[in-house]
Formats: sequence, C-alpha cells, structure tokens
Amino acid sequence: MEFKYALSLLFSNMGYVLKIFVWVLIAMIVTVCIGAAIIVPVIDAFGEVAEVAAAYGEFTAEVSAFVDSDISIRGFLESIPSAFGGLVTAVASQGGLLAALIICLIFLYALYSFLVSFSYYPTAYIIGQLMSSNMRMGLAASMALNFKQSVRFAACRVSVAVPIDVCLTTLACLLFWGLFTAIGVFSLPIMLLLGVVVVALRSTFFAGWLPRLLYVPGESMYTAFGRSLRAVKLNIKGLMKAFIITFFAAYALMAGFSLPTFGLVLIVVPSINYFLFRTIELVGYYKFSGKSFYTDAANVVDTVEFGYRTENQREDATAEEED
Repeated sequence: MEFKYALSLLFSNMGYVLKIFVWVLIAMIVTVCIGAAIIVPVIDAFGEVAEVAAAYGEFTAEVSAFVDSDISIRGFLESIPSAFGGLVTAVASQGGLLAALIICLIFLYALYSFLVSFSYYPTAYIIGQLMSSNMRMGLAASMALNFKQSVRFAACRVSVAVPIDVCLTTLACLLFWGLFTAIGVFSLPIMLLLGVVVVALRSTFFAGWLPRLLYVPGESMYTAFGRSLRAVKLNIKGLMKAFIITFFAAYALMAGFSLPTFGLVLIVVPSINYFLFRTIELVGYYKFSGKSFYTDAANVVDTVEFGYRTENQREDATAEEED
C-alpha cells in the first residue's frame, strides 16, 4: 500500500520534485565549494609523500592500460586489487594525513546531510497538507513557515544518522574488500543486494520520526524519534517493502539513464526519492491511524481496512497518555 499510494501522490505533485531538485543542487554546490577549500590541501599533502605518489602512479597506470585496451578485463581484474591495495596501504601509513582526510570527509557529509535534511520537515509538512485537505503550498513558503523546526530537525537527524552512516560505510568497505579478494567481480551483485536491504532498513528506522513530529505536537525531537519506533515496528513489513522497491527502481533509473542524460539523472532521482520517502512515511502513518487521505483532488483513500485493529489503537492511545 505504501509504495502504491506514495507513487500516486508523487505523480499528482511532480512540480515539487523540481523545487527539491533545486534545493539539492544548492546543497551540492555549497558542499563542493567548501570541500574544495578544505580537502585540496590535504590531497596535495598526500601527493608530496613519495610512497603515496608511487602507489598512485601504479594504480593510475593499471586503469589507463585498461581504458586504452592494453590489457584484458581478466588481466585488469587480476592486477587492480594489488595496485589498489598498495595505494590503500601507502595512504594508511600516513596516519596524521589520513585522519585529517577522514575528518574532512565526515564533516562534508554531515554538512550536505544537514542542508538536504533541512528540506525534509517542510516537504513532509506540504505532503501532510496535501493528504489531509488537498491544500497546496510552495516549498519556499513551507521552509519559511517551519524554519526553526526544520533547523532543529536537520541538526537532530544529522546527529543520529551520520554516526550510523559512518559505521555502515566502514563495515561495507571491509565486507566488499573481503568479498572482492575472495570471489572478485561476483562480489558486486552481492553487495548491491545487501546494500539495498541495509539502506531500506535505515530508511525504515527513521520513517516514523517526521509523522510523529507533525501530528503529535509538543514533544522534543529526540522524544518524538524514540516514541516513533513503536509505530515503525508495527508496520516494518509494509515500510521495508516500499523502501526496497523504491531503491531498486532508483538504481534501475540511474543505471539505465546515466549516460543518455550525461549524469543529470544522478541528481534528479535523489530529488524524486526525497519526496517519495516523505510520502511513504506519511502514507504509513495514515494507514495505521485509520485516516483517509487525498491522492489528488478527485480521489480519497479510505485506510480503515489497512489500519490497526481496534484493540491496538486503544493500546497505543493508552501508551501515549502514560508517556
């Protein structure tokens, strides 16, 4: 249900995707500009280390030989792990520079996440208005109206999400390196499947936060997040299914249209996803609250048949009163 009706809402409100695209583009430009100022000096410092420069030269030579068709695909797959491993070892031997590079990358990721997350609450507010009363509002107007709440939510989300993402990225790199060393290129589809499941689970983990903030006023950011996990647990199958379908569809679009669109789809698809994710979250909330909602001006979805049983609704109401 979540994906079906979220997609319907997306198609009825595609104009918002362009506005989110503009915001994502602004966030990327700001992050790249700041990143160039703080990362380039660190990269230059790495280049001045003879061991790193030699390992980098060997790695790029292997890549150039493959691009120029001087070696076969099999030869490239056999030689590139050694060259890449040598580069990683050389970089890892420079402890101070490596630590500086990692800190810079985490800071830039946190900055980008904050800027993008700033649009989440205004977008969810817009979708909530569309679903409850079919009332439309501009993204800029929603950002201005919810500025304080958006800043607080973005900061709190970054404080929770970034440590999780750093841990997941570290584990993914270690797992990929181990699988690639053991089975070579066959590790790629395995990592793709695992990656989709993990990012879908991550999205599900946060799926109840914004609906809770929108419809249960008066709670602090972290309190709302903690209490939202119960609703997520009760609807985990529906949310996971919707997010997995969304991520696979996004991968298919990016894989199929990256070259024809000269990479533009790599920015457009995330913009679609940011709107679709907020819609999935709110459809899930309406589903288990037993509330009806608009998908467009002419269609209203009655979610009573999908909602909680009466006894579950009473239990949740009692739990909220006790909290």
